[in-house]
Amino acid sequence: MQGFADFLSKVFNVFSNSLAAMLVAVMVDQSLFSQKLLWLLVGIISAIIPAAVYFYKYRKGDISSFWSPALKERFAAHLAWAAAAGIFSLVAFILKAPSLVLALGLVFLVIGLLDLALSHTFKISVHSQTLTIFILTCILAISVNFIFLTVLIILVGWSRIYLKAHSLLEVSLGVLSSVAIVFIVFSFFGLATF
Repeated sequence: MQGFADFLSKVFNVFSNSLAAMLVAVMVDQSLFSQKLLWLLVGIISAIIPAAVYFYKYRKGDISSFWSPALKERFAAHLAWAAAAGIFSLVAFILKAPSLVLALGLVFLVIGLLDLALSHTFKISVHSQTLTIFILTCILAISVNFIFLTVLIILVGWSRIYLKAHSLLEVSLGVLSSVAIVFIVFSFFGLATF
């Protein structure tokens, strides 16, 4: 069980979940290939920034566990996440990105700000948040037939609890916060079709 939990936690990590959501948002858009490539590159750069800060802090010894940092060790990565998502959203707004791309950027910004605000008091599961965002993006942007992916939320949530990285409350609030934020932001853009 330990190996399966590790596998789930490492494959469905914050970075890969975020990139997968952005890839879906970019690929379903009907714009030119060059526009898709532009937004994909901007999305990748935006995802790399907090990951690089996190990796740097880990290598420096400021983070005790790469896959499960302590509560207060997450602040710099959350700050970098919020800043990168804010810059991405601003660039997307100024350059008139497709609405799904802009909406997703704003979802990541709000999630980043929420996690930043909680970073000294509550260790919300960012694995659960980003995986939920990816799955909701698939469901809303491609087809409701992707509902079967929700089983991954349960499996990854279980893995985070099994590995003692999070409690059931932290995983649950990660999922619920993403559902609420995606619903509000996507509704503003007319993209929430549930």
